[in-house]
Amino acid sequence: MKVKGKVIKAVGGFFYVAHDHKVTEAKARKKLSYNNREIMVGDNVELSFDKYGKASVESLLPRRNFLTRPSVANVDIAVITIASLPAPDFVLVDKITLNCYIQNIRPVLAVNKSDINGKDFFEKICREYSDAVYEIISLSAEQDIGTDALKECIKGSTSVFCGQSAVGKTSLLNRLAEEAQKTGGLSAKSGRGKHTTRHSGIFDIGDDTYIVDTPGFSLLDIDIPSSELRLYYSDLVALQDKCKYHTCTHTTEPQCGVKAAVESGVFSRGRYQRYLAIYNELKEAEKNKF
Repeated sequence: MKVKGKVIKAVGGFFYVAHDHKVTEAKARKKLSYNNREIMVGDNVELSFDKYGKASVESLLPRRNFLTRPSVANVDIAVITIASLPAPDFVLVDKITLNCYIQNIRPVLAVNKSDINGKDFFEKICREYSDAVYEIISLSAEQDIGTDALKECIKGSTSVFCGQSAVGKTSLLNRLAEEAQKTGGLSAKSGRGKHTTRHSGIFDIGDDTYIVDTPGFSLLDIDIPSSELRLYYSDLVALQDKCKYHTCTHTTEPQCGVKAAVESGVFSRGRYQRYLAIYNELKEAEKNKF
């Protein structure tokens, strides 16, 4: 007998596969990979059962996409969670957003801790990202404010919760899923988040909605040519026709519509400076390849 299911957890060589409203523990019959990558949380697989009812992962089905950090496959939405404390790493937010567009994933910004952020903080986020992500939601996991709007946003999708540690990803997950997890806090010594979630895992919250809680992380590498970076900024693409050159990278070219928009205040200077930083990272990486 064979059935299809989704890997919701992978620990120590064991895969926990959701199918037919239950979860089955299984090991892979052989080493399986898709495009040279082994089985990941979120993968759709085919299980086989022996005469004793023991399950094995028989095959790995094709992926729509995957992320490397966090390690998860077949994602529809990335809920990028930020808050005023700890101070947001906007370069990280931009890199996650870029990776979303590269992988055809819809980025959504969840601005958590609305009870302490203040109105100015949320307005700043909206100015920076309203044209860069699909939706921006103000909420508070602590006060259970805005969680219904978030649940409606991700309904019917597989969503990954990502971002810095201690911004409230796990607390938001607890509000959305029945199975709660222990929540960490800020390290008093460093002000940085304590890692609460140790492994990526998927939770079924009903209505064909799955959410992924992942370990916090601080880095995300982008692997695209520097000349193509501009194509993954939807807000830059909207200004492209104002540039003299069709292939303008918005860096050193004259008569650049993006640079003019920055100077006039139409485009965020901070977001443009982060674009330049990422562009220069890619250029430097290209130099080091040869």
